[in-house]
Amino acid sequence: MAHLTGVFQRGSAFYLRIVLPKGHPLTALYRNGRFVKSLGTCSHREALQRGLAKRAEVLCGFTPVVQLPELALVAHTPAPPAAVVATLRPAKVVVEPTSRLTLRKVYEKWKISKVPSADSENACLRAVVLFEECLGGKIDLHTLTRAQGDTFRGWLLTKGATSKTSRDRFTWVKSLLKYATRDLEALSKSPWEGLDIAHRTTARRRPWSPDELTTLFSQPLFTSYALPKDFKAGKDAAYWIPIIGLYSGARVGELAQLRTEDVITSGPIPLFSITDEGESQRVKSDSGIRVIPIHPELIRLGFLEYVEQVRKTGAIALWPAMKMRDGRPGGYFSAWFGTFRKSAGLTEKYPDFHCLRHSVRTGMSRAGIDHKVQDELTGHKPQGSVGTRVYQQVSEDELVKAVVALKYPDLKLARVFKSDSD
Repeated sequence: MAHLTGVFQRGSAFYLRIVLPKGHPLTALYRNGRFVKSLGTCSHREALQRGLAKRAEVLCGFTPVVQLPELALVAHTPAPPAAVVATLRPAKVVVEPTSRLTLRKVYEKWKISKVPSADSENACLRAVVLFEECLGGKIDLHTLTRAQGDTFRGWLLTKGATSKTSRDRFTWVKSLLKYATRDLEALSKSPWEGLDIAHRTTARRRPWSPDELTTLFSQPLFTSYALPKDFKAGKDAAYWIPIIGLYSGARVGELAQLRTEDVITSGPIPLFSITDEGESQRVKSDSGIRVIPIHPELIRLGFLEYVEQVRKTGAIALWPAMKMRDGRPGGYFSAWFGTFRKSAGLTEKYPDFHCLRHSVRTGMSRAGIDHKVQDELTGHKPQGSVGTRVYQQVSEDELVKAVVALKYPDLKLARVFKSDSD
């Protein structure tokens, strides 16, 4: 077992995070809907074992009453009343028979136990709907054959989508079959294991070229702080988010959801805190929870003054004018940025906003920054053995060195933000 949803590391210790289903008794203790508990170990293998047991315990209603004081402490809330304690006593678990196991039933179980992102949940559901359209919604997975897998992948390729999109949808169904086999033990073997759809990527993401960066940042938005009127841009966010992306490597969604408290200025080094602790905040994976030193160029351009200016208004969000789209703070912004770069003459599919992450990693690689440090900064799952991932921690000094190494000699940005004190 190499990975378990919700297990993450802080320092040398491992923790478990569970997003509680709606109506779960523990939501009385964890009002943000997230159960977080230390697994009491620095061993990755042991953390996976304990996390699996704890996850089953919590989601199946077997949280022992004796643990309540400890849980209340973790949640920073008072001990629950007697009425709540009564609801947390072990509940009878009804085990559903595995006969007539449909893909839809497996999807519903997967959604609860794996706690996917909204995008992943929707993509998986789309694949289930297509499966049902092609092979039938009532089909029993115990009778599913490889021939039907071949039929489904051929049918997907006739639907007009690209080969990559077809492959992604086929892979989602295979993932559910694997989940039914390995996690639920409802199937002895995944019948579609080894089946695939070949695809060819017609365009790949790449770093921004110096000329492209010059073109983008020579627009009036960046030369005179001419904020766009389109509500999708989020006013000040339109200026700051692309520049922060260029000097941090953070994802657009991570930057769009920042709160004023996520900019840490109390220590010797100002930091961004990328987290999923706030309402509507989310990260792509546990590796996405991290801190990023704020680049000196951002400080020179007046970013910290902007943060203080927003704090004085009492706003919680760093971008008060940012509108959410389908619960995602960065949804509208991403759409706006795509239109904005095309209006600047950058009409090709790439580079897009995500390509700024490629620019950051390329810049750090050229500066000789270790890939382990790059992974920590950009929120990628570290590579290598378990021992390497667990014991070779990245220091704050290494993070600062990596961020400061980001330089774009051909890009000349003037300070155009005017703070209240200017």
